[in-house]
Amino acid sequence: MEFPRLIETNVKNYLFDNLQKCHQQKTTLYSWILNISVFTIFFIVLFTVLYFCRKRKLLPYELEEKQIKEQQYVLSKIREYKMEKTKKPQTMSAITNLPFTYDPDLKL
Repeated sequence: MEFPRLIETNVKNYLFDNLQKCHQQKTTLYSWILNISVFTIFFIVLFTVLYFCRKRKLLPYELEEKQIKEQQYVLSKIREYKMEKTKKPQTMSAITNLPFTYDPDLKL
């Protein structure tokens, strides 16, 4: 027993082709939108990174100030070390902070 057909074959083919075309147009539109959005996001991120890298770079006078501060810091540490060295004589008791006792019976 054969089932009745409610639409003709030509109409069915026409609707199928029409739906295929609509699907293709929709797919191309979505792909264009996706590509353009990814492209813009990529360039926004790229330009942002480049901008902040350039902005972070020091100007020549700022670089000189930074070097002067570093030199002053190093010199102050050297001075502190020299002052500390002149205050304390370099002995074994100064290193261990123990009182120095001499035992004449001890033979080394």
